[in-house]
Amino acid sequence: MRKWVSLLLMGALLAQLLLVVSPAHAQSPTVHVVQRGETLYSIARRYGVSVSAICAANSIADPSLIYAGQQLVIPGTGASAPAPSSGGTHVVQPGENLYRIALRYGTTIMALANANGISDPTQIRVGQILVIPGGTGTPAVPPSPPSTAGQTHTVQPGETLSAIARRYGVSVWVLARANSLANPSLIVPGQVLVIPGSSGPAPAPSGGGKRIVIDLSEQHLYAYQNGVLIYSFVVSTGQAGSRTRTGTFSILDKYPNAYASTWDLQMPYFMGIYWAGSLENGIHALPILSNGQTLWAGYLGTPVSFGCIILSTENARTLYYWADIGTPVVIQY
Repeated sequence: MRKWVSLLLMGALLAQLLLVVSPAHAQSPTVHVVQRGETLYSIARRYGVSVSAICAANSIADPSLIYAGQQLVIPGTGASAPAPSSGGTHVVQPGENLYRIALRYGTTIMALANANGISDPTQIRVGQILVIPGGTGTPAVPPSPPSTAGQTHTVQPGETLSAIARRYGVSVWVLARANSLANPSLIVPGQVLVIPGSSGPAPAPSGGGKRIVIDLSEQHLYAYQNGVLIYSFVVSTGQAGSRTRTGTFSILDKYPNAYASTWDLQMPYFMGIYWAGSLENGIHALPILSNGQTLWAGYLGTPVSFGCIILSTENARTLYYWADIGTPVVIQY
């Protein structure tokens, strides 16, 4: 009898030890395979964890440098990730594009493309039903634009939206939104633009502030602040048949890791400066192919790109965090 009691006591103690030693959730961590167009932010949001937690779990020093096919350990998870939330849809109307729809619902082009399996964001059709990621189908309420004082501007031959924005002291983004411009590069002479929050042309700039100059003949970029040279970087611009456009532009938008579906590559530290048809050309780091290889490494200083201005990863990162949206960009020979 004592023998059986002893055995029962030992069994109970062993069970308690197992409960203490075994974790409450014994599942192995979730591994996520990065898909084309995904960012660390969108992956973190999908799994309900922070970007910093994923970086720590995968020894990622730069959150913008992930690539399609990369396997990421998702900390604090042991089950399949929940599907991205989507409670609303949008039917594409005549004249709409993905940019305008994303703006309307307070999301991004990349998020819309990922949610709907769109490989080329320029190819949507009238009547197509789009899932709005994380939405309810109700257009987002944008911040109230600055009040207008009845001021308008008639576009003159040779003018660009960035030049008009600088003249009136507003940003290109605000000007495009006030006039429902899906593509800021597509304005035509004679077009009447509403100038938000302005009663007249702004004073001429004093020459201070930040400015980027790109010399195509030198394949070099110069960054100035208050007239003082701050950075001098070697670049690669557009090759024959895809030449980088000359002119005076400004930084329209910034994405830590943009995706070019036309060429299936990632563009770290992307800063858009002008539109070439449906594509936006900009300044960014050496692009990364879907297999994780860096494109054009060793060719900086030679025109090799499809129209963008390419820098080394380190220099692109430096410029990305230095330049602001609206910074003038002069491209010249």
